[in-house]
Amino acid sequence: MYLANRFIPLSGRDQLKNKYFSVLVLLSSIFAADLEWQADFRYRLETDKDIENADSIYTRARNTFHYTRSRISLRLVEGPITGFAQLQDSRLLGGEDNFAGLSKASGVKIEFHQIYFQVNNLLKRNWSMRFGRFEMPLGAQRLFSKNNWNNYGRSFEGVHSFTKNSFGSINLFHLINEENSGTADSDYYDERINGIYLSPLMNRIPFIDMNVFDLYWYNYSKDETFITDDSVKIEKIERSTMGSRWAFNFIFAKFEGEFAIQSGKLNQSSSIPKIDANFNVFNFHLDLSRLPVISKISFGKEYFSGDDTSTVDLEGFANPWGAGHKYHGYTDQFTRFNDNDRSGLDEWNVKAEFSLPGNFMLNVHYHDFKDVIKLDPLGTELDVVISKKMGFGGVLQQGFAVYWPEEGEKIQYSFFMLNITL
Repeated sequence: MYLANRFIPLSGRDQLKNKYFSVLVLLSSIFAADLEWQADFRYRLETDKDIENADSIYTRARNTFHYTRSRISLRLVEGPITGFAQLQDSRLLGGEDNFAGLSKASGVKIEFHQIYFQVNNLLKRNWSMRFGRFEMPLGAQRLFSKNNWNNYGRSFEGVHSFTKNSFGSINLFHLINEENSGTADSDYYDERINGIYLSPLMNRIPFIDMNVFDLYWYNYSKDETFITDDSVKIEKIERSTMGSRWAFNFIFAKFEGEFAIQSGKLNQSSSIPKIDANFNVFNFHLDLSRLPVISKISFGKEYFSGDDTSTVDLEGFANPWGAGHKYHGYTDQFTRFNDNDRSGLDEWNVKAEFSLPGNFMLNVHYHDFKDVIKLDPLGTELDVVISKKMGFGGVLQQGFAVYWPEEGEKIQYSFFMLNITL
């Protein structure tokens, strides 16, 4: 056994969590596997719009926030059983829960963002099965994302089985999104996610390279109590999503699309409204890397159905685990699609990438938002991000965003971010 990199020990108050790392070290010895480590650090300074403060003393104030996120990862590799543990410290500097300057920082939480074991080559069929807490980035992360922009990120707990062979890849998963019962040995009120994600390899068509063709289905279910005049019932909330994603290249162009439909009921009663929702995405990318300065440009259409209050059914598309910030603007005006009883989004966007002197990259995004039901304009947004890769494994980013609503004052947002990976 060897350590691929030097491990930096944590402070004394985290000795309990270090025991989990010790388990990985022990297993690496048992199975004669290698142990690798990685450290990631991120600092982000955010400044939001000028806001009218309720206190007349502060007529207008610009809010500034400092975020840090540190991750230390250990990976057990090259064995019949592998493992991964990733500790995360995420905080808002100066926040009340940080207890800055005190000897006992009981409010600071260092948690496992990921910790799992993986059994490889099950039944000698190239199947792997993962148990524990892990990230689930599937496809373009529109439905299941790492949510990496968030200072905490997103991970799930459950079982994930997958394989990849000459025919493509298969992902099966059972996730416990939340144990909501008062006792852990009861399934009442649990939030469960079951699904399959298929990525078959496509044969090439002359002049067309079909490099992505995904099919997926997942089901979300939850038990909830409903009180009637004469009884108390536990009914199941159930929502199923079925869709497809595809992408193919044609000369110097790339076409990408995704479509999904959503069905289900808020409970099993026949009188409860049904879910009838959909979303579709289409993007057209042009590779302009042979030209000076401009590298690529894309045109996109994003559509999430909204609920028409004049009908009985729920038509709003729910997407609680997708990557909203990545696709719908840096001010995050239209990124929350948590349930079906919600308004939708009809968006057009244009995105361009430029190569600047000094190995700087410039990304410019323009978004146009409309209401789905009435097709009324909601506003426009312009995002500008300058980034540069550093020689020590770091990335610098400076971003500016302005949202012009159809009604009301404009919203301004800016950030500076440094990522370091060791």
